[in-house]
Amino acid sequence: MGKWIFFIGFFITALNSQAAGTDTIQYPELNKTYIKSYWYDTKSFVVSPAKWKAKQWIEVGVIAGLEVLAYTQDEEIQKYFIEHQSTAADNFSKYVFEPFGRLAPVLIGGLYLGGRLAKDNRLAGTSLTAAKAFIVSAVGAGIIKQITHRHRPYQDDIPDHAKWDGPFSSIEYTSLPSGHATAAFSMATVYAMEYSSTIWVPILSYTLATGTAVSRMYDNKHWASDVVIGSALGFVTGRFMWKQSHKGNSRLVILPSAGTHTASVTFILRLAEPKKPKYCYL
Repeated sequence: MGKWIFFIGFFITALNSQAAGTDTIQYPELNKTYIKSYWYDTKSFVVSPAKWKAKQWIEVGVIAGLEVLAYTQDEEIQKYFIEHQSTAADNFSKYVFEPFGRLAPVLIGGLYLGGRLAKDNRLAGTSLTAAKAFIVSAVGAGIIKQITHRHRPYQDDIPDHAKWDGPFSSIEYTSLPSGHATAAFSMATVYAMEYSSTIWVPILSYTLATGTAVSRMYDNKHWASDVVIGSALGFVTGRFMWKQSHKGNSRLVILPSAGTHTASVTFILRLAEPKKPKYCYL
């Protein structure tokens, strides 16, 4: 039920919350250019660390610090969630948060279709960007899973967060990172950034994404460190792809002004350079 509330609520709000200047923005369309952008944007994403400045490295340092902290507390956090389960929490996890990560492609597809039917280029284009963020982050998460082959908490008689089989081992061990957390944050971040002026969209998006991440620990499917990496991967990918989608666009900015006896409105058209594949900082 939660996923459908999000879909209907978001769709209705999106149709009635056009920000100033959105009609001047060229949103992605489902065509050859969009398909090719997967290659260019993924390449830019992979090599972007070579262009990072101090701010980006600080962000990476914070994520690394959180990951180390989570890793040291993995087993304690797992025990905490097992000891604090309840019927209400079970229902929230099962019917609200877990589906948000598992059915991310369905939600994105539904929002894209809704945008197309309503002739809302903003919603449809943003959904294409969300789809790209979801796919790219999912591929990245899959690669990490196959390199690490970490055991999930429930896969051993005595849960051990330090069990890593490494490359070329059994495919059943795929704990790191959390795919649900990656999917939830990649999707939530794109919509939250696009509709940031509608305050409840970022709040609801990130609440559902965070709930999804926490539910993976609550359901004993992942360690806390799996969730931290998955959430970070989804967030960073979503933010990067959203920024890429807005390169080369112009924005119409409306600025009110007032004099002694008159008031007026100034329109400023901010032009960007022609859109083309290029590197983008995180």
